[in-house]
Amino acid sequence: MSAMYFEEKGAELLKTLCMSKAEFARRMGIRKQNVNVLFKTKNIETIRKAANVLGVRFEMLVGYTSEQEICEVPCPQPNEYPVSIGPFGNIYGSFRGRPAEAFWFLIDCQEGDLEGVFTRKEIGDIDLIWGDSNCGVRHILEKHINGRDFPTVSDMISKVSDIIQTGHISLNNKDKAVFRKNGFIVIVRRNYRINGKKLESKNWILTAYSKESSNTTKAPPGIY
Repeated sequence: MSAMYFEEKGAELLKTLCMSKAEFARRMGIRKQNVNVLFKTKNIETIRKAANVLGVRFEMLVGYTSEQEICEVPCPQPNEYPVSIGPFGNIYGSFRGRPAEAFWFLIDCQEGDLEGVFTRKEIGDIDLIWGDSNCGVRHILEKHINGRDFPTVSDMISKVSDIIQTGHISLNNKDKAVFRKNGFIVIVRRNYRINGKKLESKNWILTAYSKESSNTTKAPPGIY
């Protein structure tokens, strides 16, 4: 049996059930513009929730050739509480060394600044932020989940994590660090500013993409 993922079933079921993307998004507790991103997930708990929202059996949404194909990422635990608030929203300190869980937590919550998810001896801790359409995880989901960069969300998480942990740093200055591996690039900003004024040194993932695609990511205006 060939694998059938939620991405292949989601839009079809919405049409069959006469449910709009806006209504589905409301029931799932996400923004309408993130529905297509959600369809790409292989996160078991997210798909189970979608099955409940749609009123269908879980098996209608996903069939796998084996249990090993399932990306079982633990759901955020009740003790995942913010330690403070910063320019990128609530700050969480409990995802150090837990990149897969960090990505899914941001995708589920759609806000937040997770401290020290990655670390490289050359630059220190690297944070993961939800961001917006110009930067962070949200930007990557909206702009770079496609046939040129990353085919799925799970693929993006795996590649970005590997590039940060084992990739070559081709550029490292006071403003940014550029990580490269196997034709993929991750850009880490090394500070954030308000109206051009540097307020704090901080390493955080700006974007990630394939060097074969044209990247137009620019640091967002205002806070960045």
